[in-house]
Amino acid sequence: MKRIMTVVGILVLGWLGATAYISSAFKSEFEQYLQRVNTLYASQGVQYKAEVESSLFSSDVKLEVNIDEERLGKAITDVYAEFIKLPIKVAYKVEHGPIFYRDGLGIGFAKFTAQMKASEMLAEESKEELLKVIPEDVTLYLTEVLCFDKQLKIALHSSAVTVEENGAKVEIAPLTGSGVIDTETLLGSFGITLPKISLEREGINAVMTGTTLHMDMKDMLGGKYLLGDGQFKIAKISMEQKELSKPVEMDFTMDFKTGREEGDYLMAEIAMQFNQKGLEQLDPATGGVAEQVNFSMKLQGISMDALQKFEEVNRKQLEMTDMMYGMMTETDPAKAEAALKRAETAQEEFMNATTEALKALLVKERTKVSAAVDLTKDDAKSSMRLSLGYVGEALNGSLEEMVAYLQAKPLEYLALDADLDFNEKHLALNPSPQAQQQAKMGFDMAVMQGMMNFEKGVYSTKLEYKPKVLKINGQDKSQEILPMLEMSLAQGR
Repeated sequence: MKRIMTVVGILVLGWLGATAYISSAFKSEFEQYLQRVNTLYASQGVQYKAEVESSLFSSDVKLEVNIDEERLGKAITDVYAEFIKLPIKVAYKVEHGPIFYRDGLGIGFAKFTAQMKASEMLAEESKEELLKVIPEDVTLYLTEVLCFDKQLKIALHSSAVTVEENGAKVEIAPLTGSGVIDTETLLGSFGITLPKISLEREGINAVMTGTTLHMDMKDMLGGKYLLGDGQFKIAKISMEQKELSKPVEMDFTMDFKTGREEGDYLMAEIAMQFNQKGLEQLDPATGGVAEQVNFSMKLQGISMDALQKFEEVNRKQLEMTDMMYGMMTETDPAKAEAALKRAETAQEEFMNATTEALKALLVKERTKVSAAVDLTKDDAKSSMRLSLGYVGEALNGSLEEMVAYLQAKPLEYLALDADLDFNEKHLALNPSPQAQQQAKMGFDMAVMQGMMNFEKGVYSTKLEYKPKVLKINGQDKSQEILPMLEMSLAQGR
C-alpha cells in the first residue's frame, strides 16, 4: 500500500511539476508564436495583439485582430470599420497540460477554447441587419491544442442557421473545420466544410451540398510568401422549379497551387472544372451550354525581386488612395490644397513603383503564361492550349515607353505555342444563327488557306512562333504572314 501511495505521490508531483513549468513557459511561447504570425502578415496590414493572464492550471488570453492603419491607410481602414467592429476580439480559456481533464482527457502543452458570436464582430449597422434576419445569432466554437512538438491542432464548428423571410426558408448546416499548423514554421494544412445549404420557396427548391475549402501550405518563399496547394469545391447544386421539365444540376471545383522553381522563382497555377445538366432550360435562347468546362492557367518565372516590387506598388497605391481620401474629406481650403499636393506626390511615387515592378516582372526565357480550355457537349469535345513566353531583353525606359513597346512590338519578344481542336457541333453554343454561320465561314476559309485542318467534324490547327519564325501545322509561314502582321501592328501604333 505504501509503495502504491509512493508511486501515486511521485506521479502527482511529476504532474504538478510539469504543469508548473508549462504555466511559467506558456506566456513566452504564445507571444513568440504571435510575433512570428505578425511578421508573416505585416505586409497585409493585419495585426495581432494579446493579453495573457496565467495561473498554475490555466490562462486567460484576450486576443485582438486589428487593421494596421499606418500600413493600409485611413481610407481602407474606414471601409473595413463600416462593416467590421475593429478590433475583432476573441477571449480564450486556456487549460495547461500535460494532461487535459476538462471536456475529456487529453495530452498536450495547452488547450484553447473560445466562442465567438457573429454579431459581436460586426459594426453596429451590420449587426442590426444580421439580427433582423437571424435573431438567434450565429456562434462559432473554437478548440485549439498546442502539442509538445509545436504543432497547433485546430478544430471549429458553428451553430446551424435557419432564416425565414418573405415566404422563403433558408437552412444552413453547421460549418466545420480542422487543421494543423507548425507554430515555428507556420506551415500546415487547414480545411473548412459547409455540408448543406437549402432554399425553399413557392415553386423553387434548391440545395447546395459539399462546399469545401482546403489549404496545404508546404513552403515559404522569402520568409513571407506561403506556397502550397488548395482546393475550393461545391460537390453539387440541385434546383427544381415547377416551370422546368427536369432538375438543374451543377458542380464546381477549383484547384490552385503555388510553388518554388529553380533559382527561387515563383510558379502559380489555377485549374477549374464546371459540370452542368439542364442549365439551358433557364435561357433556351442560348442554344445550349457546355456540359463540362475545364479551364486552367499557369504563371511561371516570377522572381522574388518582382514580388517585392509589386508589394511596393500595392503600398504606394494604398498611400495614393489615402491621400485622395484625405483631400476629399478635408473642409479647410488651405489644408485641402496641401492634401492635393501630397496626393500628386503619392501618384508620382506609385507610377515610379509600377515602372520598377514592370521591369522586374518579365525575365528572358523564364516568364511564361499558359492557358487551356476544354468544352464537352453532345458527346463531343473541343480544346485549346496556349503558351506565351517572354524571350526579349530586360525592359528599360519610362512606364509609357515600356507599355508602348509591349503593345507595338510583340513579335520581337514573344514565343507562342497554340493548339486548337474545335468540334463543329459546338458552333451551336453561340446563341445567334448569324454568328454561327460567320464562325463556320471563317473556319472553312482557314481550311482552304491551309491554316487549319478539318477531319471527322473537327477543325484543328497547331501554331508555333518564335521571333521572326512562324510555323502552322509544321509548315513555315513566316514569309506569308509575318509581314502582314508587322504592317498591321505598325498601323495600330
